[in-house]
Amino acid sequence: MNAAVRAVVRYLTHQKIPVFCILNGYEGLCKGGDMIKQMGWKDALGILSKGGTLIGTARCPAFRNREGRKMAAKNLVEKKINSLVVIGGDGSLTGASIFKTEWPDLLEELLKEKLIFPGNAKICSYLNIVGMVGSIDNDLCGTDMTIGADTALHRIVDAMDCLASTAASHNRTFIIEVMGRHCGYLALMSAIAGPCDWVFIPEAPPESNWKELIISKMKRASSSSKRFGLIVIAEGAADCDGNPIKAEQVKSLLSENGMDVRVTVLGHVQRGGQPTAFDRTLGSRLGCEAAKVILEGISSGAEIDPCIVSLKNNTIIKLPLMEAIKHTQSIKECFKNKDFQKAQELRGSGFSKKVEMCKMLSVMDLRSLPKDSKQTNIGVAFIGAPAPGMNSGIRALVKIAAYHGNMVTVYHEGTDGMVSDNYEVLSPADVDLWSMRGGCIAGASRTTINSTNVQDVLSSLAKLKLDCLVLFGGFEAVTSILTLTEHSKIPVYLVPATISNNVPGSDFSIGCDTSLNSIVRSVDCIKQSAASSRKRVFVIDVMGGNCGYLAVLSGLASGADAAYIPELPVNIDELQCDAYRVMDKIEQGCHRGIIIRNENSSPHYKNDFVTALYAAEGKDKFVTRSSVLGHIQQGYSPSPFDRALAATFACKVYRDIAKRLTKPSFTPDDVVVLGIRGSSTVFSPVLSLQMDVLRRVPLDSWWIDLKPLIQTLALPHSTSRANSNCTARCPHCDGEEVKVS
Repeated sequence: MNAAVRAVVRYLTHQKIPVFCILNGYEGLCKGGDMIKQMGWKDALGILSKGGTLIGTARCPAFRNREGRKMAAKNLVEKKINSLVVIGGDGSLTGASIFKTEWPDLLEELLKEKLIFPGNAKICSYLNIVGMVGSIDNDLCGTDMTIGADTALHRIVDAMDCLASTAASHNRTFIIEVMGRHCGYLALMSAIAGPCDWVFIPEAPPESNWKELIISKMKRASSSSKRFGLIVIAEGAADCDGNPIKAEQVKSLLSENGMDVRVTVLGHVQRGGQPTAFDRTLGSRLGCEAAKVILEGISSGAEIDPCIVSLKNNTIIKLPLMEAIKHTQSIKECFKNKDFQKAQELRGSGFSKKVEMCKMLSVMDLRSLPKDSKQTNIGVAFIGAPAPGMNSGIRALVKIAAYHGNMVTVYHEGTDGMVSDNYEVLSPADVDLWSMRGGCIAGASRTTINSTNVQDVLSSLAKLKLDCLVLFGGFEAVTSILTLTEHSKIPVYLVPATISNNVPGSDFSIGCDTSLNSIVRSVDCIKQSAASSRKRVFVIDVMGGNCGYLAVLSGLASGADAAYIPELPVNIDELQCDAYRVMDKIEQGCHRGIIIRNENSSPHYKNDFVTALYAAEGKDKFVTRSSVLGHIQQGYSPSPFDRALAATFACKVYRDIAKRLTKPSFTPDDVVVLGIRGSSTVFSPVLSLQMDVLRRVPLDSWWIDLKPLIQTLALPHSTSRANSNCTARCPHCDGEEVKVS
């Protein structure tokens, strides 16, 4: 939430619009006075990495009554406030909608009672409402993700990974209860991300004989090679008749059948801690869009329809406020009517597919094929640098294939293994715990499939009688399948897996989210170092090759002052200009500056040069240091986002294989790249994709429009790059218009 607060405050102060923060939510609105505090640029300093909310939140019984809302209206009018940005769940947003509906009548009553001045009432003749959904449950219909959900998922999955190790040591079954009274998102996604054997969620009650099934399943899990069982229960889980299913109930059931069971209720730990890179970026994007809507109302001088700004298909959109709330509340009616399929549909098109995928990922053995069915043999290789989440991808593919009675053969060490016939047939038991581990257990190689080795590769594919080939990797894998388009006689798939996120045809690659979080954590540590000593500016080099994704997104998520990327080459004038701006910022009271530099952002202005330039311009104002993060960006346990993305990709590939193998023959169009575009997954023939092969980047990059936001939100309005009236000591300000994506 702090990222959203920071974005609204800084975006509007940049436009010289006064901004007030209401402390403790509606409670502060009803009390008024010092609870409504004007905020400046400095007030949002240092809050981006903090959990919770800087301005506080509280439940307010008074606001539920009309008299309380009347006092709230009085307090707003006294401050001449006619626009309200509300961050919260459906309760907070419903209250805001009621407040707006009553606003004209409340003003009329206040005027009659002479509790407000007529002049102020004229200024506040209407109330504009813009909402942002802050909810760890991710339970709003019409949005792909809400502020806080990704951070909560990180807390759950981290706990699950820790419990898995102790559970295996003691050969125990652990039951983890997570939040979600009316929404099973957290439980479902954590089950997909971890080595879970069973999940209970409100939207998908278990079968009537679930007790017999879970006893059998958990006994097999405890006696398997992984030596433990793991069950996730959403706090609102129930059976088909609406009877609650609680963790202690399941524990008693399993204990009575001879199993050693423990229960862990994660509770409010799910709400705390530093926000993830995704939540910081989402809050910043939503906050800027909310501010933009407010500015539109101010510019037109007219009332605007109440709306919610939300993330849909990786784009920030506006939704009618009450329409989104009504759809969300209708899910509760679905529960009452036992229409669980409808409830899943209202959660989004992919929810029911994730429920089915979760079942497939819990399979323990290779299932038998129906009579007269041919077993499919899927080949897998990892080409390029290792990326966090690769192990989750192969685990999911092995499990899903086994669920349908088919097999997966993995080549060790990528192309080198294909040439030397270094392979292994994997079973579900082999990959049970792979989702938790970073890197690439099977081994990856930067050796590409090219004209010199392609015949050896084809010979190996034929020898193993593989029906299709799935490559996980980055641009090395792209060049490899380009070679295979001319030679392969079986379908070939590329699953994007690279921290650089430079695979054409996909908005995201497996591994880029984990890497982004690694960078942001490192920058947070560096910022603490900078603030603890003399005023310092750090120039931080990040990976990415010729793709600036990591630099831009980490810059936005960490509150950097500038980000330099290959797609928008920097010149000496811009470097000097940025140095002046950082200098002015530090003179205004900030103790540190952060510059993010992509490793290939310029062949001339490398890390040492940029560091020296800032040091020369800073003189006695600040000390400059450089930091090259290096391979720390490729490590760490995969994030929940990367694990879920890898599992989703694997599921999509398997389903497409089943369809594609029914074709009588194959063409170059059957050599495809799987990608995520918006919220959809698409298969694109590699020959149809637009890319710069020499620079190893796609020709379209959705995230470039986020770059101007970095300086708009990081620097005071008087020195912002986007300010056409910049007063900084720099002759090179271009006054470019800020784009909000």
